[in-house]
Amino acid sequence: MIARARENAGALWLLAATTIANVLGFGYQLVMARLLTAEQYAILIALFGVLILEAISSQVIQSATAKLTAQYRARGDEAALHQFVRRWSLRVAIAMAGLALTIVVLAGPISQGLALPALAVTMLGVGLFFAGLSTFALGLLQGLARFGWMGSVLIVQAGARLVLGVALVLLGLGVNGAFAGATAAIAVSVLVAAVPLAPLLRAARRSNAVVELAASETRFFALAAVVLLAYAALTNIDAVLAPAVLGPADAGTYAGAVTLGKIVLFAPIAVGFLLLERTASAHARGEPTERALFLSLGLVLATSGVAALAYIVAPGFFVGLIVGSQYPLTVSVAPVYGIAALSNALLNLWISYFVGRGEMRVGLVLALAVVIEVILLLAVATDALSVARIVLMVALATQAVAIVTFLIERSGQAKVALTPR
Repeated sequence: MIARARENAGALWLLAATTIANVLGFGYQLVMARLLTAEQYAILIALFGVLILEAISSQVIQSATAKLTAQYRARGDEAALHQFVRRWSLRVAIAMAGLALTIVVLAGPISQGLALPALAVTMLGVGLFFAGLSTFALGLLQGLARFGWMGSVLIVQAGARLVLGVALVLLGLGVNGAFAGATAAIAVSVLVAAVPLAPLLRAARRSNAVVELAASETRFFALAAVVLLAYAALTNIDAVLAPAVLGPADAGTYAGAVTLGKIVLFAPIAVGFLLLERTASAHARGEPTERALFLSLGLVLATSGVAALAYIVAPGFFVGLIVGSQYPLTVSVAPVYGIAALSNALLNLWISYFVGRGEMRVGLVLALAVVIEVILLLAVATDALSVARIVLMVALATQAVAIVTFLIERSGQAKVALTPR
């Protein structure tokens, strides 16, 4: 028992660290909901919707990096690992710099289209660059099973965001200050993540090995992009579009519900990190992968499920506790949005499982779900509750498709195993 605990100490610390990071993130939202007006807070939530969209989008980098790193590590192929790190660290830096520069240049039109401050949109571009570097580093730590350092990086980022964001708001910088603190926190996390990765980066830079894997790696990154970009849009497009499709009062009401929902959505994020690494490693060794998936689904139901149930049983109490009394209409939205967030939290596990096994067709389903959700939001949404119902409907439908996809692929594997050779 003791030996097993030591063996999984890093994974246990990651679970604890993400809890701490989530508490710090909760503290940030708790303070900002009270320091800012409801209208300003709606803008901040929309900005975070875009930043989270960027962050989850850049998890294409993290998930693909983690999968390939775990695969090379499981096979003991250091030459391929070093070449992968050398090649893709440069590609990520160049790609993120280009995207960041594009956003900075187009900050004016983007801010007008989304009704957001131009300065904050500029910081979004800067944040995107650091988010790309951060997620590549986290992907390496995840694939190498360096979960202790990975958890520490997440704590540093959440803590820095709280301290810097609150300080800048108290200095009178308002929404721009709150978001500037969040952007700076991502940069701080990159510096911390570089510490444990320094030996690997040096070895990769000095490696002269030539391994013909560029085409397969690029293909996997592209397919992972479809999956994770679609998931990012699916779980954040409602928050981004809310200020545009709703009036200021309804947008503020919905922002409060989004804040509660993010607790449900992100509470089990470490479980997805662990599941992807475990699935990728087991799959590379030809071992069964379902057990880790079932354990992960059960753990998320036991954690995020409890939070979602709490929003159904006592929405008034938790709305007052988390976002304050200035969001009274959020009470009617919280139960619906809580269930939607739980469904999307479970969907994240399915995605981690499929990506870990290299089964990427689920990305097409997610992309279709995004299109449907956007159409419904633009055509049908009338108030905060109607937006939440749209999100719930799409979330449940997508969850069902993911389960059916798993059952079909599992039955196919069983037929192959039973076929005489």
